[in-house]
Amino acid sequence: MACRTPRLGYASFECVGCQTYKYIYRSCGNRFCAQCGVHSTYKWGRESLTRLIDMKHHHVVFTLPKPLRHISKLNGDKLHDLLFKSSSEVMQKWFSKKHQLKPGMFTVLHTAGSDLKYHPHVHMVITGGGLSEEGKRIIELEKDYLTRQRFIGGLFRNSFINRLRELDRRDEIVKPKKWKDNKSSFSKWLGEIKSKHWIISIQKPLRDLNQIVGYVGRYTKRACLSEYKIESISEGIIKFRYNDYKGSSRKGKVNVAMKSMGYVEFLDELLQHVPSKGFRMVRYSGIYTSHYKKYLPAKQEIEEVEEEGEEWGEFEALRKLDISKGNKDQLICPNCQREYVFIEIVYPGKKTKNGP
Repeated sequence: MACRTPRLGYASFECVGCQTYKYIYRSCGNRFCAQCGVHSTYKWGRESLTRLIDMKHHHVVFTLPKPLRHISKLNGDKLHDLLFKSSSEVMQKWFSKKHQLKPGMFTVLHTAGSDLKYHPHVHMVITGGGLSEEGKRIIELEKDYLTRQRFIGGLFRNSFINRLRELDRRDEIVKPKKWKDNKSSFSKWLGEIKSKHWIISIQKPLRDLNQIVGYVGRYTKRACLSEYKIESISEGIIKFRYNDYKGSSRKGKVNVAMKSMGYVEFLDELLQHVPSKGFRMVRYSGIYTSHYKKYLPAKQEIEEVEEEGEEWGEFEALRKLDISKGNKDQLICPNCQREYVFIEIVYPGKKTKNGP
C-alpha cells in the first residue's frame, strides 16, 4: 500500500547539465505487489531463458479438485507442496517409462482463480523431450502430441492421494472436526475422491523460448489481481472484471464478467493469496535443477539492453524495464539529454531544500 508513495521516501537526482532535479519514489519490492511484480517478473524471465533447452515445451496445468480445497486451505503450504511434488513425480516417471528420457520442467503455484476464490493449481512448463537416461544426448520428441490428459490426471490423482494418506498416518495434517477422531471415515472419503476424474490440461507445444517464458511469466512474481481489472471503488464497494470460465464455451472466447465486493470481503479474498514468507512459488525439476546446469549449456542468447562496460547503478532494473518497453530512460534529462546524478535517498519525515 505504501509502494511508490512518500511513505517510503524517494531517491533524489540532479542533472549535471542544466541542474534540474528528478525524484523517484521508492518501491516496496514485495513479490505480491501489483507494481513491483512487473520488475520481478522481467528479471525472472531473463534468468529463466538461460536455463531452458532450445526445444518445444508444453504447458500443463494440474488442478486440485473442489472437494479437496477446504482441506488444502486448512493446511496451506503443506498441501501446496504436495501439488508440486506429485505433478513433478508423475511427469518424470511417465517420461522415463515411455521415452527413457529425463525431462526439464519449471512449475509455478497459483492459488487464486480470476474471481479471487481459493483455487489451487500449478502451471508447469515441460520439455517436449529430454536428456537420455545414459546422460549423453538431448532428444526432442517428433510428435507435438504429448499424451492423454485423462491418463495423466489419473496418475496425478493417485500420487496426490497417496501422499495425503501418508501425512494423515503421521498426524501431520489439519482436518475438519467431523474427521478428527475418525480416521476411517476420512480414509473412506479419500477413496471416493480417488474414484473421480481429476482435471489436467496439456496444451500444444510452444517453440519460441521468449514466448514460453512470457506466457508463464504472468503467473509468477505477480499479485493475483491486476490493477487494471479494477473498474471502480466507491461507496464501500469494489468492482472488478474477471474471466468467467464457467459461463463460457470450451472452444469459444472466454467471457468477461463483473464482480462486486465490500472492502472487507475484497481484502479477505485478496490477502488469502499472499505467499508465505520463504515459500518457493516457482520450482525447477528434472534436468532444469542446478545439478544439470553444467551438462546443459544455455541455448538462448539474451539481448542485453546496455552496451559493454556501461554502469547502470542501483536503479538498473527500472531503467532496463522502461527501455525494453520502448519508454525513455527515466534517468536521462529530457532537457539536455545528460544523465542524472544520484544525490541521496530521502527517507520518510526527512525534509530537503529541493525535495518534491
